[in-house]
Amino acid sequence: MIVHDLDDLVLESDEESGLQELGRRFLARGPWTTVAFLVRTKTDPEGDWEGPFLWLHRYQKVAQGWKLVSRFRTTEPAQLAKLAGALEEWGAYFSPGR
Repeated sequence: MIVHDLDDLVLESDEESGLQELGRRFLARGPWTTVAFLVRTKTDPEGDWEGPFLWLHRYQKVAQGWKLVSRFRTTEPAQLAKLAGALEEWGAYFSPGR
């Protein structure tokens, strides 16, 4: 998949696709760009929304634009909660001057 401009990147986000984007953050920009998406999904159009889930996408700059190279997706909300807890616990390691 090639995207011409990452600022115009759109995840299919509506009732019919079963995907709703709740937020996004650019974690790194440059020739290799990392984007974090917070999403929720549903497999059945009549079903309930599930999530939230974290999707991390890595894009590489190519001649035609940006190419999706890899992605990581949490598969259950508990994983996102554990990741948030780990980042909070490790926060002291991220402080300036350390």
